[in-house]
Amino acid sequence: MFKEKDIHLLKNLIEIPSPSGFEQNIAEFIKDYLLKIGVNNNQVTIDKHNNVIVKFDYKKEKTVLIDAHSDEIGFVVLNVDRWGSISVRYLGGGDSTILSARHLNILTKKGIIPAVIDRKHSHLVVDEDTELNYSPEQADVDIGIRDREKVLTYVQIGDPVVYQHNFRYLLDSYVTGYGFDDKSGCFILLKTIEKLLKAKTKPTTNLVFVFSAQEEISTKLIPITRYINPDLIIELDVTFATDYGNVDEIEREAGRCELGKGIVLMRGTGLNEKCRNLAIDVAKQYKIPYQTQVCTDADYTSQTVAEEATNANAMVLGIPLRNMHSPTEIVHLKDLYLGTKLLKNFLLSKKLKTLL
Repeated sequence: MFKEKDIHLLKNLIEIPSPSGFEQNIAEFIKDYLLKIGVNNNQVTIDKHNNVIVKFDYKKEKTVLIDAHSDEIGFVVLNVDRWGSISVRYLGGGDSTILSARHLNILTKKGIIPAVIDRKHSHLVVDEDTELNYSPEQADVDIGIRDREKVLTYVQIGDPVVYQHNFRYLLDSYVTGYGFDDKSGCFILLKTIEKLLKAKTKPTTNLVFVFSAQEEISTKLIPITRYINPDLIIELDVTFATDYGNVDEIEREAGRCELGKGIVLMRGTGLNEKCRNLAIDVAKQYKIPYQTQVCTDADYTSQTVAEEATNANAMVLGIPLRNMHSPTEIVHLKDLYLGTKLLKNFLLSKKLKTLL
């Protein structure tokens, strides 16, 4: 199902630091990969925000835009106190309860500076909840040196910071790491493009693939949609898996979603039901399992863009993920394979243009 080169691609995506606002390296990696698989140089652009935009103009009347974001949550250096302790601020949403005793990488002009978030000696901890529940500004980020002036010769105010990246195999095709939100979506887009280039038939709509920047802190997709003016926007992002922890409680909040059971076809306010039904028909035709969750707000980028920027139809495809916004996110390789297969065949469906 997965070839060694596919695993290598996914691992590379995960291990490239790309906190929101600092996506230069991953944008260049994505462009280079696209050129290697046969996309023409004039079809790929990287804009000033580090959005990677890939256009396939088939001279059709309708246009579909497919997006996944390349950034990940992170931090930025806020201050260095007189003792050399570094404080940071979140880039994107984060959970303060997971900060204690973590390995970090500070991305500086001199290269990666390893760091840790200090933790009070266990024997001196009186209240565990108080010890763990502090903000990034309160965390003591430590590079070893205990002198402000010396620290500032390595680290500058405003430098981006990320959790130490890792890519580890678990059992039975589960993998864990930091940044599957939403580099797993970027992986599916890259593999979909690769398969479309090899397909004997061509889509009945123009296609624009976007690997968007800064999704975790805002979105840089809206200006692109205003320029492209697509008839359909497909957002590919992670969604809440509910097959761990207190399963009943999480399911009540997010709806059932299990790793390894296929991509999620979202239903909800502002999402196009006809296009979703076509995706279901494609899934049944090619015997691709899928799941369903409900979206009742505008948290998803495609919904927001469709409502605020254009009159486009919108779809959301969710990749099941455990431990969202943490260094231990988990996905199942089968879901990435099934997501690629479904998206490719959906975009090749002759019925698609009739719904737009």
